[in-house]
Amino acid sequence: MKIIIDTTCQLEPDRIKELDLGVVDYPLYLNGEIYPQCWDMPDWRKEKDSFIELIRNKNNRASTSGITEDELLGAFSRYKNEKMLLITQSLNNTRATRDTLRKVMENHPEFDVRVFDTEILASGVGAQALAMLLEAKEKGLDRDACYGLLEKNRPNAYVVGVLYDLFYLNRSGRIGFAKAVLATAMGLYPMLSSTPQSGVLKAVGKVRNYKQANARFLANIKMQMEKAKSTRLTVNMAYVNGHDAECLQMKDLLEKTAGELGWRLHLEIHYSSFPLLPHMGPDFYEMGYVIGT
Repeated sequence: MKIIIDTTCQLEPDRIKELDLGVVDYPLYLNGEIYPQCWDMPDWRKEKDSFIELIRNKNNRASTSGITEDELLGAFSRYKNEKMLLITQSLNNTRATRDTLRKVMENHPEFDVRVFDTEILASGVGAQALAMLLEAKEKGLDRDACYGLLEKNRPNAYVVGVLYDLFYLNRSGRIGFAKAVLATAMGLYPMLSSTPQSGVLKAVGKVRNYKQANARFLANIKMQMEKAKSTRLTVNMAYVNGHDAECLQMKDLLEKTAGELGWRLHLEIHYSSFPLLPHMGPDFYEMGYVIGT
């Protein structure tokens, strides 16, 4: 079986290779022109930092589009003699990918592919994949069992995060200029959340600093774990620039809580992937997690 994932997963290239995952790339555009990038390009960290500086410039516009037919066929062709399991971000959020995927599946029955829609975004995609891979390794699961485990975990997958560059949100049309000016002047930053099966990130509050945000995130996780009567938590965190400090502080909070409450915690921290930058901007950190059942 070959497990394939898309590049919204927020896993770094070395980790993807360690897990032996196949990958399909989301295209990236700058000012309407294709921007040259791929998930495992040489000096990928330096290349991402260069792109981040480009999107800081208010004269530049970055965007993504759906995965292309060629990209899907290329990935499937590489593993054509294997059973494949493709794990995608929410297909309701990327209808171009959904439509292209349906076309490829209908026109190419020679590929033995099962498609799993995580119904979530960003690091939540990677968190679902990691939770499944960890348990599959323990139990030696086949493709059907892996798919069933993904289905079982999907309602218990979440994404939370904080965005700092409100003027980027204004340039991308997400908030008005006056709101960006006022919130920045007051030192308030939006907390974002994506709940199971929503497929969208929504503002759920404002904070003045990441420690406030992490305290709220931890309180929610504790309530969710208690409600699910779960002791298994898989966390996938992603950041840009110097915002690893936020991830490391959250890691300390989760590890301390896991030790106190007897959780089985698996936590990873990764530098954000190219396809998320046009949507999230040049300054953010976010966290996907799965509460095991």
